[in-house]
Amino acid sequence: MAKKTTPKWLIYLEYVPFFLLYKFMHMVSLKTAYQLSAFLIGLLFYVDIRHRRRTISHLLHAGVVPGRKEAWRLAKKTFLEFSKLLVEVVKMDQCYDLSKIRVVGPEKTVDAVLSRKHPNRNVIIVTAHYGNWEVAGTAFSEYSGVRMLSIMRPFDNPLVGELILAHRRSKMHELVDKHGSIRPVLKALQQGRNVSILIDQHASHQEGVENRFFGHPCRTHMTPALLHLKTGIPILPEITRRAGDNFEFELVVGDLIEYRPTGDKENDVRAITQLCTTALERLIAEQPEQWMWAARRWLDIDRNHKK
Repeated sequence: MAKKTTPKWLIYLEYVPFFLLYKFMHMVSLKTAYQLSAFLIGLLFYVDIRHRRRTISHLLHAGVVPGRKEAWRLAKKTFLEFSKLLVEVVKMDQCYDLSKIRVVGPEKTVDAVLSRKHPNRNVIIVTAHYGNWEVAGTAFSEYSGVRMLSIMRPFDNPLVGELILAHRRSKMHELVDKHGSIRPVLKALQQGRNVSILIDQHASHQEGVENRFFGHPCRTHMTPALLHLKTGIPILPEITRRAGDNFEFELVVGDLIEYRPTGDKENDVRAITQLCTTALERLIAEQPEQWMWAARRWLDIDRNHKK
């Protein structure tokens, strides 16, 4: 089925207010921008009933909170964290400082991929819409000294997308559209570059395999597993966690995933994908308020159910 084309007038109708707010946020201090964004998104928490209900429902479904009252409080925190992300995207060119970003994770993993003492090996990074994933590509590449290629989904509004992507790209960080990305991804891995893939949202039957996330069935993108089986390059679970209100972050990494194939490709893909999903679940669970809980993820939940 052909993708529906967005009318040009609607693209500009969305873009103009975004552009004006973008420019205003760029002029004020980081603290003021955080406060304004928190106020606006705080209002949205009460106005956007659909996403508030979904967030609360998903938190309860995942079992990260004991009851509705706690789910409401945590949901509000997730909206607040998202408000900070919006500011950070706008002010990346003003506030980004690698010295404010530290690495957290197993010593063996850090030494292999993010060492300052020797050349680092390249990896297939599986990550999530957590904290500030927009800053991750540049920060990880600069820390490791290894160039990165990130697979991305095109923005529904190309003008808004171009504003955001201008801050995401760098000499060390290249972006590629998810459609038709296999060849450039394989080429990047062969050249010794890192490849980064967001795998924390619902995948189609064609793109994903079923596994479990926070104890419930979901469908997760299998691209990292296929790349790992084809190249033997290890998979690295990673999230970029906000560590303060002064553009400070942590690159949080898990253990490297290096799977020995059994010869049964279908089961191998399923097993590797589950390892990736479980690793990200553990990292997200440490501070769950920084994950985007409103997005579609599970197969056994009625997302429109009013809880």
